[in-house]
Amino acid sequence: MAATILHLHPPSRPLAGGHTGQKKLEALHAAGRFPFRRAVFDAAHLAHQPGLLARLRASGCEIVLDPNFAEMAAAGRFRSAVSHLPWANQERPWRPDDFSPGRNANLARHIAEFAVRHAVNVVLAPAHILETVNDGWRSVDFDFCKALRTELDRAGGETIAIDYQLITTYAVMRDNHQRPQLIRGIGDLPVENVWLRISGFGATATGVGTRHFIEAVPDLHELKRPLVADYVGGFAALAALAFGAVGGICHGVGQKEVFKAADWKKPPGPGGTKRRIYIPELDRHFPEDRLDAIFNARGGRTRFGCNDASCCPHGIDDMFENPDAHFMTQRSGQLDRLSAVPEVRRAEHFLLQEVEPAVRSARLGAKLKIVDDDTRRLVDDARKRLVLFRDALDDLESQGGIPTRSSAVVFRGGGGAAAAILGR
Repeated sequence: MAATILHLHPPSRPLAGGHTGQKKLEALHAAGRFPFRRAVFDAAHLAHQPGLLARLRASGCEIVLDPNFAEMAAAGRFRSAVSHLPWANQERPWRPDDFSPGRNANLARHIAEFAVRHAVNVVLAPAHILETVNDGWRSVDFDFCKALRTELDRAGGETIAIDYQLITTYAVMRDNHQRPQLIRGIGDLPVENVWLRISGFGATATGVGTRHFIEAVPDLHELKRPLVADYVGGFAALAALAFGAVGGICHGVGQKEVFKAADWKKPPGPGGTKRRIYIPELDRHFPEDRLDAIFNARGGRTRFGCNDASCCPHGIDDMFENPDAHFMTQRSGQLDRLSAVPEVRRAEHFLLQEVEPAVRSARLGAKLKIVDDDTRRLVDDARKRLVLFRDALDDLESQGGIPTRSSAVVFRGGGGAAAAILGR
């Protein structure tokens, strides 16, 4: 599973994921601790996730398929698991000229048949990283999207929706000249939502970076399509929702919360990263050893240990034993609180009820006598970031925010495509 899609509209909850942890997610779902109703599956890993897919589909979740086409055009990713898909080129990355008239026209059919076979509700239209508005992929992606609609209808997937992926860089997104050109033509495509995967913007974004993203997005509201911020987590994602820049966010369970196009230009590094635990008061994840150092400082457990009985009834022990459940409960709580507030008051609520308490906690955390120097610096860095984050967005809110808001993301699970196809 590629990601977690979390929507404010409607309040019915969305999804969660991470293809390396499907067994854990199955266990959480069976225990009633899977609070989301939308899930994005990577096509490259779907063959290894039949149990999780079946459970989520049976419970009425919206199933979104990512065909992983962007990776197939990246030098550092085309030989990864995506290379085994029927629409991949195992010899080299795809190039725009591979899709001249009459060439590789059958690839849309392969994706459509795959989507129908797995009874998904939504397919993300095949797209590529656009590092300039004159990138040769733009027209290819538009044609592919239209061909996919035709092939879905032909294969019996008339009720399967298509969402468009706009994958670009933070620099292009902020460029007042390139941005209007970037979105031209998307409104004519047979798509329901537009997903924004912006290289350089994600969970680690600064207050200035988050503000710039929020201020750049209103141009895309002219598409009259709901917007989903993809690969974005943390307070940066919540701020984009609160200010109305986007109508949904998408990320994994403690992973895929930031996208970096440069990483796709080189082969992925070795796996086996340390398990990390989410601390909402600092808006970041900590490896277990760093969190131990915080908890060993006097006052650290009281300040940063989970005291939410619905999340971690045994406190710190539960945080360490089941960090995925802790993360999902905390993130769904943040979204539930935001969703309960009228749109016009969400930015103010987010700043007063989420960011300001985090700033106070971070300031107290920076005063803890943490023995490990590196951990102490991490906590202090979190404090500095949160203060600047609050200040930048406080100023934006005081000026009235942005002039328009993303429209609502409609839920497409339950009695939608999955039920219709399974009933054939």
